[in-house]
Amino acid sequence: MPQMTNRRRVLVIAYFFPPVAGAGVQRTLKFVRHLVPLGWDATVISTRSRVYSVRDETLLDEIPDSTRVIRTVALPVARYAGIVLQRLGLNRLRAYVLWPDSGLGWLPFAFAAALRETRRSRPDVLVSTSAPYGGHLAALFVARLTGVPWVADFRDEWSTNPHGGEQPRGLTALTLRTERAITRRANKVVVAADYFHLAGLPAGDPRRVEIMNGVDGDDLPETSTSRSTDRFVLAHVGTLYGIRDPSPVFRALAALAGRGEIDRRRLQVRLVGNVWLPDFEPPAGLRVETTGYVDHARALEEMHDATALLLYVPHVSLAPTGKLYEYLASGRPLLCLTREDNLASRLVRELDAGVVAEPDDQAAIERAFLGLWQRWSEKGLPDQEEVRARTIDRYSRRAAAERLAQVLDEASRD
Repeated sequence: MPQMTNRRRVLVIAYFFPPVAGAGVQRTLKFVRHLVPLGWDATVISTRSRVYSVRDETLLDEIPDSTRVIRTVALPVARYAGIVLQRLGLNRLRAYVLWPDSGLGWLPFAFAAALRETRRSRPDVLVSTSAPYGGHLAALFVARLTGVPWVADFRDEWSTNPHGGEQPRGLTALTLRTERAITRRANKVVVAADYFHLAGLPAGDPRRVEIMNGVDGDDLPETSTSRSTDRFVLAHVGTLYGIRDPSPVFRALAALAGRGEIDRRRLQVRLVGNVWLPDFEPPAGLRVETTGYVDHARALEEMHDATALLLYVPHVSLAPTGKLYEYLASGRPLLCLTREDNLASRLVRELDAGVVAEPDDQAAIERAFLGLWQRWSEKGLPDQEEVRARTIDRYSRRAAAERLAQVLDEASRD
């Protein structure tokens, strides 16, 4: 598509932007990249801090030449204050000090940089994305001071996010008031999933727009060159942390192996990404390999090289995880362990892309995996080309950017 001559500019506040890496980066990076042929150039306010250690220098190549990136400092408030207060047993005070989240030390610098850039270049629209939620607070202040139209993008819920854990009652009330201030002031509010509940933004609000995560077909490897045929490789790609603890899967696999229903010598569990689970210890006799963090291209190759892919979401969460679409586009069958009403379960069933079971039902997990194992033993689990094609067609990053461009157009006219 030829680039338009009447170009406009969007100012994006995003902590997670290359070379910072991780799941939160892809959505914003792809928006910025695919907005360019739609007439929008971006200036991005991000960070140069190394407090968040996950980095992927290869992603810098995807930033368009027309994109200006302003990187600010970020004080390591969350890391050091959190450690000290936790050791002192002052967990209630720790919760208040770290509010709204680990991006606290970036918030004032992001606000100052965004305000300065807004006054300098007067962008057509301001976009903030969370988490960290401090980006929305910076945008709220800038929008109030300058009057620039504002689009708030929620990659995850905030006040109802199950990953947030329990908070003091006063802090819960503060979060709700702040979330309500954000949703009421923003010209448009973008959510990554229809189930998000945001204070002050009912489902029928015309300012609310759903733009789901997706997959960029340009990123996908053409073919797999190293998929094993003599062993079953079950791969989980992504970070394991907090409530994302797939121990029920390991127990189910160990039980199947212990009963001789699968051959433990031919099974390999591969955890591709960081494992931030305290005291992580898979069952004895189960072959589990960890890679640590890998860059995005390597992660996609790992998906394509696996026999099957593990997607585990605990029962308390409806989030399908952003990697769902790249999983589906890999063409490999999924062992999808989520609650029945999770989007991941619905899509796997609809596309016939694998097997589904409740994440806390060990017997169901055993039956689901055993079904994959038996199919692999008999026919080898070939690539699911139709699943790949339908996923890329329905959940294209380009299409998501086109929808965002419409939202930016509408916000700029408000």
